[in-house]
Amino acid sequence: MAEREGRAKGFTVVELLIVIATIGILASIALVLYPGYRQRANDTERKSDVQQVVAGLSAYALQKNTLIGTDSGCGKDGDGNGWLSVGPSEYPKAILTCLQEADVLGTGDFVDPTGCIKDGGSCGSNRVTAYMKATCKKGGNDITYVLAYLESEPQKTAEVDALCDAGTVEGFNSTTQKWGTAYGMNYYVSVR
Repeated sequence: MAEREGRAKGFTVVELLIVIATIGILASIALVLYPGYRQRANDTERKSDVQQVVAGLSAYALQKNTLIGTDSGCGKDGDGNGWLSVGPSEYPKAILTCLQEADVLGTGDFVDPTGCIKDGGSCGSNRVTAYMKATCKKGGNDITYVLAYLESEPQKTAEVDALCDAGTVEGFNSTTQKWGTAYGMNYYVSVR
């Protein structure tokens, strides 16, 4: 018994191997789950951004008695449609800038969590992860949408392409107004 008490205390090789194997298993599980977690977190931020923009567009309509549309000077060709964050280099003024100048939307950038502002560059090759606004006609009625691409959601190409009647989006031809086909959008909220 005295001999046993004199031994140095520590881990045995078997105990160390068990700990290392456990850490390896936990790390591999985390690596498998992390991409899905990141996608869902990005999508949550996108949904929040879209809801804030929708609220800003509604407040703008109450304040100005019109939606940002034709002759607003905002968006593609100043007609109020297109990418939300694209500014003077391609659009007379960004749609977000118009909302912020009207003091109906905070000064946040509302840039996609991936950093994408519009198609190309950091936006990736297959998906556009920037936000868009479209005012069009559906069944003869004017309707406005804010659109986004959610990474963790399936494509809804036919549904999103059918949001607007063909040829009713100012400044967009019938091909580019297919938000699902042309831009990969799969999430939208209508402005009330």
